[in-house]
Amino acid sequence: MRGALAELADALYPPICWLCGVSTGGPDTCPGHRLPGRPPGARCGRCQARLAPAFSDGDTCSLCRNRPPRFGRVLALGDYRQAELRAWILAFKHGGRSDLARPLAAALLRRARATGWLESSEWEREGTWLVPIPLHPLRRMERGYDQAALLARALAEASGGRCREVLRRRRFTPPQGGPGSRARHQNVRGVFALEPDLCTRVAGRDFVLIDDVLTSGATAEEGARTLRRGGARRVDVLVLASARGDG
Repeated sequence: MRGALAELADALYPPICWLCGVSTGGPDTCPGHRLPGRPPGARCGRCQARLAPAFSDGDTCSLCRNRPPRFGRVLALGDYRQAELRAWILAFKHGGRSDLARPLAAALLRRARATGWLESSEWEREGTWLVPIPLHPLRRMERGYDQAALLARALAEASGGRCREVLRRRRFTPPQGGPGSRARHQNVRGVFALEPDLCTRVAGRDFVLIDDVLTSGATAEEGARTLRRGGARRVDVLVLASARGDG
C-alpha cells in the first residue's frame, strides 16, 4: 500500500529539481544541479584546503602547520570552485531561496554520515550543539533571513541534533571576500560574543559551527575562539563549501 501511494504521488507530482524546477524523473536534482558528495582532489584533514598533487588526502596543509586554527577540523560538502554547488549557495544566500536549507542540510548529513564524521561528533547527544555563525541584524534584515541559522536548524531537525544560537555579532563587518588573509582576521577580531542566557552552558561542551562557505577561515576561527574562551571543550566546523586557498 505504501509503495502504491508513493507511485501515485510521483505520478501526480513528478519529482523536480529543487534549484531550477525542471522535472528530474527520480532524484531531487537535475543532472546540471547535482550536489557533490565531497570536494575534489586531496584535501587538508584539518581545514579542507586543496593540497598539491604530491600530498595525500587528509595530510595537513602548510597554513594549518604554520598557524594551527582554533577549531578542530572542517567538513565541507564541496569546493566553491564547483559550479553546481556555487549555484546552490548563491541562490540560498543571495537569491531569496530559504527553502534550499532542507536539501542542502540533507546533502551535508549524507556526507557527514559517509565519512563517519557524524558519529564522532555525537550530534544526537545533548553534549554537542550545532551553532550557526550569525549574521549582523542589519544584514539579516536586508536578506530577510540568516542562511547559516536556517541550515543549522535543518541539520538539527534531520539528524536529531540540537541547534543553539550561542553566538551573536557585536558589530557590523564588511564582507570577507575582498581583503587578504591578515586583513580578514583583523576584520573579525572580537566580533562575536556569547549570548548571555547561554554563556553559562558553554563550558565542557562540544560544538559544531555551521556556515555556508569557509574562505580564509578567519570567521570560523573567531567563532571557535569565542566559544573556547567560554570553556568549550571542542569546536569543529561544518560548511557547504570550502574556498580556502591551496595549502
